[in-house]
Amino acid sequence: MNLTTLRVSHMDSPLGIDTPPYFSWIIQSGERGVFQASYRLVVSLDGESVWDSGTENSSQSIFVPYDGPELKSRERYLWTVYVTDNHGNTASASSRFETAFMSADEWKAGWVVSPFPFEEREKDWGNQPPATMFRKGFALKGAVSSARLYFTCHGIYRLTVNGKRPDDREFAPEFTSYDHYLCYQTYDVTGLLVPGENALGAYVGDGWYCGPMTVRDFIDDPPHAVLFQLEVTYADGSAETVCSDESVLTARGPVLFSDFFAGEKYDANLEQTGWDKAGYSCPGWENAQIGEFGYGNLVAQIGQPVRPAAALPAVRVYTSPKGESIVDFGENLAGRVRMKIDAPKGAVITLDHFEAPDKEGNYFNNIYIPVNGAVCEQRVYYISNGRPSEYEPLFTYHGFRYVRVTGLDAVRAEDFTAVALSTDNRSAGTFGCSDARLNRLYENIRRTQRSNMISIPTDCPQREKAGWTGDAHAYAATSMMNEDMTSFYTRWLRNLALEQAEDGRVPLTIPYPKYYKISEIGNMLYQKEQGIPDAAGFSDAAVIMPYTMYEITGNTLILREQYQSMKRWCDYVIVKSAKRGSESLPEEIERYLWNTGFHYGDWMIPGFLKTGYGAENLSRVRATSLYTAPVFGWYSLTLTAKAAALLGNEEDAAYYGGMAENTKQAFASGIIDKDGNMPMDLQSAYILPLYFGLVPEEHKEHFADKLVSLIRLNGNCLDTGFFSTPLLLDTLCAIGREDMAYELLYREDCPSWLYQLRHDATTIWESWHCYGDDGTPLAMSMNHYAFGSVGSWMFRYITGIEYLEPGYKRFKIHPRPDATLINAKRTFMCEYGQIACGWERGDGVFKMEVTVPCNTSANVILPDGSSYDVGSGQYSFECADNSLLK
Repeated sequence: MNLTTLRVSHMDSPLGIDTPPYFSWIIQSGERGVFQASYRLVVSLDGESVWDSGTENSSQSIFVPYDGPELKSRERYLWTVYVTDNHGNTASASSRFETAFMSADEWKAGWVVSPFPFEEREKDWGNQPPATMFRKGFALKGAVSSARLYFTCHGIYRLTVNGKRPDDREFAPEFTSYDHYLCYQTYDVTGLLVPGENALGAYVGDGWYCGPMTVRDFIDDPPHAVLFQLEVTYADGSAETVCSDESVLTARGPVLFSDFFAGEKYDANLEQTGWDKAGYSCPGWENAQIGEFGYGNLVAQIGQPVRPAAALPAVRVYTSPKGESIVDFGENLAGRVRMKIDAPKGAVITLDHFEAPDKEGNYFNNIYIPVNGAVCEQRVYYISNGRPSEYEPLFTYHGFRYVRVTGLDAVRAEDFTAVALSTDNRSAGTFGCSDARLNRLYENIRRTQRSNMISIPTDCPQREKAGWTGDAHAYAATSMMNEDMTSFYTRWLRNLALEQAEDGRVPLTIPYPKYYKISEIGNMLYQKEQGIPDAAGFSDAAVIMPYTMYEITGNTLILREQYQSMKRWCDYVIVKSAKRGSESLPEEIERYLWNTGFHYGDWMIPGFLKTGYGAENLSRVRATSLYTAPVFGWYSLTLTAKAAALLGNEEDAAYYGGMAENTKQAFASGIIDKDGNMPMDLQSAYILPLYFGLVPEEHKEHFADKLVSLIRLNGNCLDTGFFSTPLLLDTLCAIGREDMAYELLYREDCPSWLYQLRHDATTIWESWHCYGDDGTPLAMSMNHYAFGSVGSWMFRYITGIEYLEPGYKRFKIHPRPDATLINAKRTFMCEYGQIACGWERGDGVFKMEVTVPCNTSANVILPDGSSYDVGSGQYSFECADNSLLK
């Protein structure tokens, strides 16, 4: 037996944490049926024990909280775990973590601000100020044994020490609710410093913090600012601290403006070679000004940074019917273009990024921002200095597959590389099967997830880049089956709780920037309500997301951390439900139904939005809130009651559970009529109540028949939106129609998943109809993960891996393939280790190989119905191939 994958707060040997950690480890063994019998945790500092848990007779090996004395700031702790298994074997392993500032009082550095004149930021290309270069020169008296740099800014920064980057992260300090939660990063810069003169450089662009679409409120348009503290320990044991102060120098360089939505303008003639190295003379540079921002909102960043995820060389260059030079990178992505340039001095090269050409093959901008009508140009503008060079934008990213290039005499594919960006979350799963179409669908799901996990869970990379809560909750389960999302979602949920209003309502996007605050005006005008707008299925992410994390990973700590936020949201729903929304229902029923306020309903139902966004189309889809709002109100109450029970809050469990039961009864008598019909003849109207168990027993058969008939009436196609699509195939299987579930999965006409492949899609679309009937792309995103939620069903039905207890402590492997599939394979790295299932069929025999990780157990069910309960280990099974779904 040995112990691997030691993690602290879901990070590998984290450098710079400022909250009490939790610990996880994975057990590996060549024996079968291995369970942890006991563990002991010891945390030490400089060889002295700080905390010793003692021997705990427990199988818990994940999310084990630190329970010792308060940790000291800026110290490197060693932690060791000792494990005994049920066979009497023992093993131990050690790792480290390092604290940052455990108290804001320990910041010695001062905020310094760009001194350049105020320039109001406005939307659209070219209306933003230049990026700002910050430089600090300093001398060190001798050899350095250890050095830590703590850095953050107002904007986003590119950091160098003596001209070298300490790592390859992008867009730090990333996107958060800045007034409450501004991350700082910790760097080990020991190897970058030298005795004598040194220089620290930071190039700062707008990013999310200052952009015209994202500044924090209507009147605040802040200048760039930085805060850093370098703590150096010399080889002789002495120490020195270098801080941001009035000696920091500033200048403007080649980035004439940058914006996440519009793009970047770069003039290579303004480059200042060596500006971030020792000995630079700094002609014309100005001293920074002192800023009074304080430290109360500063937190050490948890989780992984945004990094380059893949480099994609251009696959071809073609000339469009309009004579445009267009570079095709072969797949849709979120990122930017690295370009080799050899052009005359002053030559202007323009890159216009886009997702798909028009029906003739020309450049097509499919981006329209609702509310204020802004257009995202996604444009990069480079001015040559006459020397051969390589350029990649610093402070922007785009959603694109194609780039229109102007200003070059010859556009060659070998000069262009697309750099995909994403938060560097660990991959957690693989999937493959005998159907090449499903493999392509899976690849599209993974690309879409990669594109939309950039600091926050975004809706799309080419348009809003916003943390829409409804999209995130709809895709949450699938995302966690693809990647380790724990620290990523933990940070996002902390921001959700901070953005939550006093009355409990949750904004539609997290963070909640200026652009979306415009919707408060509409909320006041049309809903007669002050404050932030909320919506069922969107704001419910406050409850659904942490509970889904608990189900997939076994993380009870996230429930504890978000519990008050969950309760506050439910209390708000209870108050909203009690308001009179329908005069036709008795008060004792109506008071438990959430039927007041604004809602999006089951967003993106194809039958309503075939022709895109339009007032009539939107009003039709929003009308579905008649049933989606009370369903999600019930769901939030139910999950919060379960969370309360798990956390030992029995009084809360009884209260929210009782309110959920009242809602269920009100739904049965106030929404479903006496004949068992829903108020709207839509697939989602029958899917949601069936899936969530809200249908009275006497109506279940009618509901099932109604759902099947609605699918048949729609030409055997789905007609579901963001909230019903993740439940569609599961619901069909639950009513005994696995055949129809597979039929919908395999359909290639519109609307369907495989229809997208026929249109050469390489990512998941926002709308089932991203092309008009004449082949023209619509103003919809082609890189939007919500409908990729089908991945969860594919993993659970085709390869059969499904949790029975949270975190897959106990799980089942029960493949339920149809007759067309010949083989399939899935791996999934759960919290305890890798689960694997691979099966194939032929010559009348079904064979399956299974891996069960240590500290878990599995129920293996073969297609002939035979069942086996097994502990950890590798197993082979087979049965007659005569009972598969036909």
